[in-house]
Amino acid sequence: MNAIQILVKEHDSILQMIDVTQSILNERDVSKINMNHVEKIIDFVKNFADKYHHLKEEDVLFVEMEKHGMPHQGGPIGVMLNEHDEGRKYIKNATQAVEIFKSGDTLIYDQIKDNLLNYCTLLTNHIYKENNILYPMAERLLPANVKSEMSNNFKKANTSTVDNEYHDKYLKMVEELSTLYNI
Repeated sequence: MNAIQILVKEHDSILQMIDVTQSILNERDVSKINMNHVEKIIDFVKNFADKYHHLKEEDVLFVEMEKHGMPHQGGPIGVMLNEHDEGRKYIKNATQAVEIFKSGDTLIYDQIKDNLLNYCTLLTNHIYKENNILYPMAERLLPANVKSEMSNNFKKANTSTVDNEYHDKYLKMVEELSTLYNI
């Protein structure tokens, strides 16, 4: 599997978790929402989507694209980086709201829901742009030897932050929640 295929495959897992998130948040009765599942989603987003996946984009793919003439600001890379930051803000706000919710203030649930739904919309559109615009650009822009080296650099980047057990934990989490919510 080449570097771009790895990123697309990870997008599939992220989109599956987005479907789970939307399914959970469609429940109108707050008392029926399993907040442990919401916390698992936030954990997945922070650690798999951001720390594991975005790391490869930001530290490897985007760097290589810049080296080969793609501007950092004012172009697709700048847009993707801004969207990564916007997503982090939604997740930070949702995390804070979950803590308040757990302390007994159930009125804050709307903030959890709004931030997570905004994140879902942002990431769905973001992934579409990456899969259909940015990644094909990278395929055309980057020489074969660079794309091959990127796969090795992905492994190095991930090894410095996570191990295979960590990766498998999050893939298993997506599958378990997908099964629970019939996704």
